[in-house]
Amino acid sequence: MPVLAKKHSPAVYAIIFFFSFIIYSNTINNKYAIDDVIVLTDNKFTKKGFGGIKDHLTHDMFEGFFGERGAKLVSGGRYRPLSMISLTVEYEITRRLRGDTRTVIDDKNVIIGSENDPYMDPKLSHFINVLLFALTCVLLYHVLRKILPSKLAWSTPLGDLGIAFFATLLYAAHPLHTEAVANIKGRDEVMCMLFSLAALYAAIKYVQTQKVVHIIWGTVIFFLALMSKENAITFLAVVPLVFYFFQHKQVKTQNYVWSIGLYVAATAIFLVLRKMNTQSGVFADSPEILNNPFVGSTFAQRIATAVYTFLRYYWVMIFPVHLTHDYYFNQIPIIGLDDVKFVGSFLVTVGLVVYALMNLPKRNVAAFGILFFFVTFSVASNILFTVGVLMNERFIYMSSLGFCILLAYLFLKFIKQPKVAGAALLLIVSLYSFKTFSRNFDWMDSFTLFRKDVKYSPNSAKIQTSLGGDLTKAADMNISALRDSGMIRKYLTDLNPNLSETYLANVEAQPDSTIRKLLLDSSIVHLREAIRIYPTHSNAFLLLGNALYKRNNDPNEVIDIYQKANAYRVGGYYDSYFNLGVVYNDINKPDSAIANLRRALEMKPENSECKFLLAQNFAKKNMPDSVAVWIQKFSAERKMGAGEYYLLGTAYGKVAGNLAAAIDNIKQAIALQPNVEVYYEDLAVAYGFSGRFDEAIATSQELIKINPNYPAAYFNMSVSYRNKGNKQLADEYLAKFEALKSGKKL
Repeated sequence: MPVLAKKHSPAVYAIIFFFSFIIYSNTINNKYAIDDVIVLTDNKFTKKGFGGIKDHLTHDMFEGFFGERGAKLVSGGRYRPLSMISLTVEYEITRRLRGDTRTVIDDKNVIIGSENDPYMDPKLSHFINVLLFALTCVLLYHVLRKILPSKLAWSTPLGDLGIAFFATLLYAAHPLHTEAVANIKGRDEVMCMLFSLAALYAAIKYVQTQKVVHIIWGTVIFFLALMSKENAITFLAVVPLVFYFFQHKQVKTQNYVWSIGLYVAATAIFLVLRKMNTQSGVFADSPEILNNPFVGSTFAQRIATAVYTFLRYYWVMIFPVHLTHDYYFNQIPIIGLDDVKFVGSFLVTVGLVVYALMNLPKRNVAAFGILFFFVTFSVASNILFTVGVLMNERFIYMSSLGFCILLAYLFLKFIKQPKVAGAALLLIVSLYSFKTFSRNFDWMDSFTLFRKDVKYSPNSAKIQTSLGGDLTKAADMNISALRDSGMIRKYLTDLNPNLSETYLANVEAQPDSTIRKLLLDSSIVHLREAIRIYPTHSNAFLLLGNALYKRNNDPNEVIDIYQKANAYRVGGYYDSYFNLGVVYNDINKPDSAIANLRRALEMKPENSECKFLLAQNFAKKNMPDSVAVWIQKFSAERKMGAGEYYLLGTAYGKVAGNLAAAIDNIKQAIALQPNVEVYYEDLAVAYGFSGRFDEAIATSQELIKINPNYPAAYFNMSVSYRNKGNKQLADEYLAKFEALKSGKKL
């Protein structure tokens, strides 16, 4: 057993806690970002509060967001109920503190999204993430103090600061961990590491004290680690690894049997639960390249590319400068065994493994750090099975501890003066800390993150699509508010940091319509780039169609684009079918609209808007019985409003020529909203075409009372009087119409 440092102040624990907390404290004011919608803001199970706990325990974590298809979305599925339950409990407590005492929220009544949900509190979620991370670092230091040798240390007033202290600081400060801590969804990583370390500590305590109580509570904690994230399973190898390297003099055969045996039993229970509640097998690879980067690749290409990512991980661990959350297709291209990048990574990796194995008999700390990295990295390496993406920084949240131990050991071992070694390590910690603190700001929200990371992931179809989609959303926002908040300027400088102040000021001074077009033009550029990278990316086609339609308002321009979005999505794409229904409705092609809306409704039978659009298009075909059927279905879910009655009226009148039905529906609209000018205008027109000129005149007079300067009212009056044979009044009202059209006021 290693000898603990003789001099040690308890204040070191406080230093580590506050350092770890402060370095991520600026994330507390961040909003929701990227995958937070999947686990929290748009997850119907999480939004049910306590009522959703059973759902999380009995479903794949993706089902609460994606529905049934989420169960088969990625290879192996995702079963992480404990981290999901933590978010559910958090939401329930917030809801109750704000006065809503319902115990269960039905699926249909959950508030999807965060903008209109009064119970969403990103600050609380971020605070909990930071707190859990700080506690993880404190526990990490305590565990490392118990296992790592203390002879390599820098004597200070706080005690002998050795490998344990510096490895912990490096781990706390490392910028690679921002994805796990700054993103609320990353809580599964943080909880898994926290509970795994606690389980390791329990096993160590059992070996040291021979008290069975430690291995019992350790088994419970290890099960919680597994329920947080599957990566904890690697600690089945970490525990004996620690025993072999640092506890070998105390470990008896029965220690291995009890500690490893009980942890294996906990794992078996977890795997049974996982098998029962997820549908996607570990080796059932997804046919979608954004969920399986090896689609179309040979076995040799898969191995070569996966091994190449090892080298990229080594680099970003040592020099975490250009960080990105997105390594999706085709940021890291598929390579073969003859590629120099594979050869280089293979040689470095084999060298590290051979060194570690050769030093096993010496129980070398460097060897332990290397083996810890590879053991804990194994499940995310894409070597054993596909994990859905070639690389992600959060994948080595746990594994990077091995690197931190190795780095601290090498500095303290080979720099003979402890003060110099300690100072050098503190300098690295300072640089890492600065990068981490600044990187946290990039995680403010999805839009900020996409704008920042697209610079370092320009060949990712996913980030190009995401940024394009968010730019389209930005174009729909209050442009004046975007201008006042500086978002327009921030976006432009993200794209080109060298833009002059004069240029920026000139753009910001442009009218809202010009800036809106600028945002949509930028969106279209990114979406076309996404399609260039991934020519069959259905979501990119969908969003491109949306951006183009908002930009040019040309239905014929987007029909082919939406059809491609459908063609490239296995089983079709609800949003594309629905959008095609809307577009065909806009250009008065009811047969095509109905066909697409029916397909959309098959995929989402609960969509009430789809039902109303079907009614509207059957009205255009003058099929009142079918209209009545769909209106009844629509009204069962949502009460008819003035807008719906008006749209039905115009469909009957302007397209189908059923003026009687048009008049009835527009009158219903007026009864609900009696001050909407266009309702009176179209009602007067319908009366006029029906030959009911007196009613047309009376309707136009009502419109004039509402707005004496509404030109169409006077034009309709003129037409009606002319049809009645009253040329004098017809000419008088026509003159008033022409005066208003020329800009005069009556």
